[in-house]
Amino acid sequence: MQNHCCSWLTTGWSECLFLNEGADEKFWSEYKAVYYNSLAEAERNNLKTFIEVFENPLPGGNRSLSPAACRASLFIMLYRGYPLLHVPFQLLNALLEIDEQLSSWRYRHMNMVHRMIGTRIGTGGSTGKDYLRAAAEKHYIFAEFTQLNSFLIERRKLPTLSPVVERKLGFSS
Repeated sequence: MQNHCCSWLTTGWSECLFLNEGADEKFWSEYKAVYYNSLAEAERNNLKTFIEVFENPLPGGNRSLSPAACRASLFIMLYRGYPLLHVPFQLLNALLEIDEQLSSWRYRHMNMVHRMIGTRIGTGGSTGKDYLRAAAEKHYIFAEFTQLNSFLIERRKLPTLSPVVERKLGFSS
């Protein structure tokens, strides 16, 4: 049995879903236009990030999810009301909950360390509380899933799915 990191497995899982064939280029181009039109003037630069996440990642970037995995995950978030997407949406939520719980533990640990040793050097030779604070702010396992919430649009503006895709998702027409 091979040992793979959770991030690699979730990327593979997301890419294996048929969603990328169901939500074709026309769908994503329509979605991108609706997303762009929903941005306030001060947010217009977010389109650049949208393109980096869903279309053309920066070379040498520090992303663990592929554009296909990001598209599939966003699709799950958008259309989670369809029967086939209930469990994948619950999985995404569970991963985000794990991240949130780990972050809470790190924060509580940092406070406990501060109470116990104050500003002294930590047990591993670290800077103690300052090191733990930086680690708590920096280390999220599934930050890319959390970032996808920045690209949600109003439900009433979602692109209409084709009858073929709707049948695959669990509603027959």
